[in-house]
Amino acid sequence: MIVDKLIKIVKDNSLISDSSDVEFLFLDYVISDKTIPIETLIEDVIKWGYENDELEDFYLNNIDFFIETEIAPLLIDCTMNYMTSVPTYISYDMYRFESNNLYYYKVIGNGNNHETWETSYGFYEILEKNSNTDIIDMFKCECENVYTLYDEFDADSLSSAGHTIEFSEY
Repeated sequence: MIVDKLIKIVKDNSLISDSSDVEFLFLDYVISDKTIPIETLIEDVIKWGYENDELEDFYLNNIDFFIETEIAPLLIDCTMNYMTSVPTYISYDMYRFESNNLYYYKVIGNGNNHETWETSYGFYEILEKNSNTDIIDMFKCECENVYTLYDEFDADSLSSAGHTIEFSEY
């Protein structure tokens, strides 16, 4: 279960070291007993955060770490290559985190000019688990917008000039 994995990762890697970390990462969580051992507090707050869909700040504070530990699966990536006098490579990866009722989607950009799509702040999207929103389609549309510089160039013209955009779903 995801909660047990989260608790283990937090404890094994000291991601929460004291009650001030809890107060910072879980603003709505009330620590009723300041003398509770940190091990117990970690278990309580992670379970509470998961059940109450209050993991956004916690995930964002440790985003790179959680991606490396595979707590958040890679759903899709997009790779763009522009064959100009100075070849340009851009990629975007979308990961999914979860809580009881929500999925938190995070996009990470890499390469030259990946800032065309601002991905460094917050989550790309937070959706109810039962949402009908096609997040993969949204991601592909945003990548295609970046590829064409938001319709400044035609996708067919870019392709015929040797530029590429590719998607891989996992």
